[in-house]
Amino acid sequence: MPRITSFLKSICGRIMSIPMKITKRMYRYMALLTIGGAIISVVAFSSNGFAGGGKNAVSADVINSSDESQDDDEDKAAVGDVLDNAGLEDTTAEEENIDLPRIVQKETGNEKMERLLEERRKALDLPSLTVEDYNNLLRIVEAEVGDNDVYGRTIVANVVINRVRSSHFENTITDVIFSKGQFSPIRDKRFFKVKVSEATIKGVNNALLGEDYSRGALYFMDRAYSTNHAVGWFDSSLTYLFSYGGHEYFK
Repeated sequence: MPRITSFLKSICGRIMSIPMKITKRMYRYMALLTIGGAIISVVAFSSNGFAGGGKNAVSADVINSSDESQDDDEDKAAVGDVLDNAGLEDTTAEEENIDLPRIVQKETGNEKMERLLEERRKALDLPSLTVEDYNNLLRIVEAEVGDNDVYGRTIVANVVINRVRSSHFENTITDVIFSKGQFSPIRDKRFFKVKVSEATIKGVNNALLGEDYSRGALYFMDRAYSTNHAVGWFDSSLTYLFSYGGHEYFK
């Protein structure tokens, strides 16, 4: 290709060196020849001076892409070095799945008591069992059989629960306890003065957990502290079941 270029230049030089009168037609021929030579020279220069066509052009693109990718990797590495030196983590990294602990609100003491009593109410098939019912049951057991063991206290709690279940008495523990003329500690005010002991708490809790030693008893009395009228009614109107801890139980 360089030989062709030199040849054209030589022809043009010789033509320009010939002294003659140039007509317009000749001028046009010379111009076309010069332009054609220039075009051939440009094509030749392009073939040798750039990456070329075909596979060479593709290779050039791949090289450029590789260079750009290498630049990106270098930038990322530089950013990582800066973050490491600062004691930080790259936030562009893939996020991890973190299981956060569940926040569970703790129930208060009163809420726990209400929940437990509701569970026992359902288990014992009672129409009602509130915190007030529970506290009153503790007091009446303490006032009636505070000198008994846990077993004896459980029996008295059983009697109160039996009355709630019976159609002949009120349908809540509190109403049963405060029914007129039913329990002497209400009349003499001992009910309001007692201090509930651990034995009573255990005995009542046993009854609420389903322990029943009452044999279905609905009444009980301490014969030594009862009036003749009361004793006569118990003996004539009720069925005696058993005695425990100084008390006689009837139904």
